[in-house]
Amino acid sequence: MKKKVIAALGIVILAIALGFALRPKSFDRQFHKVMDDLDSYILKGDMEITKGEDIKSYAVEVGYQKMDEVEMFKVSLLDKALNQEQIILRNEQGVFVVTPALNQIFKFEGDWPLNSPKPYLLQSMVQFVDDENAEIEKQEDGYVITTPVVYPNNKSYVKQKMLFDKDANIQWVEIYNQDENAELRIQFHTVDYNKEIAADYFAAPTSMEKPTSTTMVSEADLPLYPSAVFDAQLSGKSVMNNNGVTKHILEFSGAKNFTVVENIRTGSDTTQTVIMPGQMMDVLDVVGFYDGNRLSAMANGIEYTVFSDDLDPEEMMSVINSMQVAVMK
Repeated sequence: MKKKVIAALGIVILAIALGFALRPKSFDRQFHKVMDDLDSYILKGDMEITKGEDIKSYAVEVGYQKMDEVEMFKVSLLDKALNQEQIILRNEQGVFVVTPALNQIFKFEGDWPLNSPKPYLLQSMVQFVDDENAEIEKQEDGYVITTPVVYPNNKSYVKQKMLFDKDANIQWVEIYNQDENAELRIQFHTVDYNKEIAADYFAAPTSMEKPTSTTMVSEADLPLYPSAVFDAQLSGKSVMNNNGVTKHILEFSGAKNFTVVENIRTGSDTTQTVIMPGQMMDVLDVVGFYDGNRLSAMANGIEYTVFSDDLDPEEMMSVINSMQVAVMK
């Protein structure tokens, strides 16, 4: 009798072990295996960013390569409406923001892009997959991952969904606000893991063609006003001319005081490389430079600078980011 019981238990244990062996591998382990074996990748797709009633469309290309212990990144965003491209890249020499519309290259120190999550980076995606609150749903065409997210420079982003195919190739990313409205969508149409990348792909350019103005904002449209004012009120407005450049100055007073200076920015005749002090901050389509109590950024051909001893860098970026949708006369 004992032998029969032991035999039966053995069969049960064998069946359970066989079931585990035949069970489909969990996606998180599969994705980690892909990332562990990854030395390079190229992702290309289309990105839509919704800001209020405004929808901006971009062609996005992301490149990554690890050589020895150096990780190199390149992100290109092409504004489809303005036909303007902005490139951020990291190589052995540092981090560069290449802005053809201004014929300028900004160089700075820092650990971009791994200093904060980016929706288009596989390195960020694996962090989201590993989140203890992430939900992984197996579907016929792959796996949908739904997870809460925190983007330091995009406070409205609270939830992210990602679709990977059965081979862990990313297909699309969607990010939602607290009202369940999608504020960002990326549809990838090219996904190449361990792609052979040309040696000069991550090199910063030394010269560019003289740009032509493609901004949709004219001097008559200025000043633009921010919608993110942190309970402050507009307390002063003035205009000044500095070396032929008209600058609009907006002063806001309240619990947190700040001043916004804005002007149309035109490109230089020759390519310039500018060494930037301070910290770079990027909000996908807007790149800012923070130095003490000042943050400057370019958006739609307009240069914005926020001065404040009360706002933190993320709040300053929120002010600039909100100027693109709020035109209050």
